[in-house]
Amino acid sequence: MKFAAPFKRKPLAAHYRDGYLTPVRTLIASALLLLACGGSDSPSPSPGAGANSGVKGGPDHVVLRASRGGGVISAYQYPGLDSVLWKSGSRVPALDRVLAFGAEDGYLAAVDSSGAGVRVDLRAGSVSRLSGKDVSSMSSADGSDIFILSTAGEITRQAPNGGDWSFSPELPVDAIFAQRDGSLIAAGARSNRIMMWRVRPPGQEIVDTLTLDLGGADSSLARAMATTAGMIGDRVYFGGNTSVVEIRARDLVPVLQVKVGSPIAAIAATPSGDRLFVAPLGQSSLRVVDRFQEGVTGDIKLPAAATGLRMDPLGRLLLVRGSGDIVFVVSLATDKVLGSVTSTWRGDLPLVMPDGLLALVDGNDVTFVNSNSLREERRVKGGAADFWHVLMWNGFRPRAAGLDEPVRFRRSAPRETFEPIDSQINSDSGSAAGSLSVDSSGVAAGSATGGVPPASGAQKKAVPATKPRDSIFTVSFAALLDEKAANSLARGIRVDAQGARVISSKRSGTTLYRVVLGPYPTRARADLAGKSSGKSYWVFEGPP
Repeated sequence: MKFAAPFKRKPLAAHYRDGYLTPVRTLIASALLLLACGGSDSPSPSPGAGANSGVKGGPDHVVLRASRGGGVISAYQYPGLDSVLWKSGSRVPALDRVLAFGAEDGYLAAVDSSGAGVRVDLRAGSVSRLSGKDVSSMSSADGSDIFILSTAGEITRQAPNGGDWSFSPELPVDAIFAQRDGSLIAAGARSNRIMMWRVRPPGQEIVDTLTLDLGGADSSLARAMATTAGMIGDRVYFGGNTSVVEIRARDLVPVLQVKVGSPIAAIAATPSGDRLFVAPLGQSSLRVVDRFQEGVTGDIKLPAAATGLRMDPLGRLLLVRGSGDIVFVVSLATDKVLGSVTSTWRGDLPLVMPDGLLALVDGNDVTFVNSNSLREERRVKGGAADFWHVLMWNGFRPRAAGLDEPVRFRRSAPRETFEPIDSQINSDSGSAAGSLSVDSSGVAAGSATGGVPPASGAQKKAVPATKPRDSIFTVSFAALLDEKAANSLARGIRVDAQGARVISSKRSGTTLYRVVLGPYPTRARADLAGKSSGKSYWVFEGPP
């Protein structure tokens, strides 16, 4: 295969990789570690040795638990599992696996046991369940936007305020990869070819494409790619025929193609993405692929063939699923098998905890086993009846009330009262005619066709007759540079006898024309208005 831009590097020099130091700096680094440890014989703490659960001031290690049959989510600050830190206000369905978590907004995206998508707002405690009919796969980059691929090949994006985008590609799709920039990469396989392309919602056009010829012909290529596909950082990887392929996500440039000699059962990437661990189908070994050396650099012998892989989030251990309930534990520092443990392999467990202990399913209980000695150190009675997930987040910490106080903006013009919110603005029948033109100071000037006149100095100091509401919400449809286009869009939006209006404002010397509805007293009312419009929209807290 010929790459459009060959990915070549100098031979591997000294650099840090997950779990070990390369030989060039090993002696120096080891000496420094020994000095730092006061001459200890052990240069670094071993996993499972009761390490501190987190750095003071950094994110907390949080364990989420919910009944596997569905129920309220409870949060615990690890290693404490006896005292509940937080509980959701709504019940979740029976969860199977987590797709993504966004620390900024506190959204957790998951898949339930029926294959439907679930979004949990860890700040508000609310839960929303997405359609699970005819779902082929799902992907999320931040827990907020969830992309759903149907068995018919249609892709939809489900945002917190509802489904706002759909795309029906002409090419077959077997795997989707949500990106942090809001775009989506889709991939499909037919015969011996891999096809990839990118779309940027809400647009419908394909902006980047890539076609790879993997050589040979394999009717199972599509299935293999769908089951082995993954993403780490800005790299998408998957198994195709007997090769491991890695694509740079930002520009769809192939950067790695390594033959491992056999069809591929599973792939796991280290947290840094420097190494890929590949399980050849039916073979009792793992291939170690180094992306800097662009080839197989090691072979880890296993007691039996691997059927699944699960990476430690901190890059210390690799869990390998064998036959039955046997799980092999591999150290990434030595690329050696430390031993085997027994655990049912589920979408959530077994799991490597923040301190290196292994959380395993043992009948009705969850046991915590030291990864070095493989001896049980802790047991949670009845824990196997719960779904478990660990995340790093400080969003459950107590916050000063003032930090959550919403920002108050100057209103377009003073009003005697804020009631009724739904109809106080733009009550006439013409949407564009009743719009307000806002100058750079944020004070509205009345238009010739029904705007509110500017207030006098005395009026500006007047106190509203009633107390303003604590929170109001506005529906926004677009922010355009063309006033005519904004007015045209506004004329086509009408909900419950209220038309959208155009508000102008200046940003860095540029005038923007925003098409809005509202304000509304609650987010739910604003969401309902947005959905009733039939247009793409978003809701923000505050006045227009």
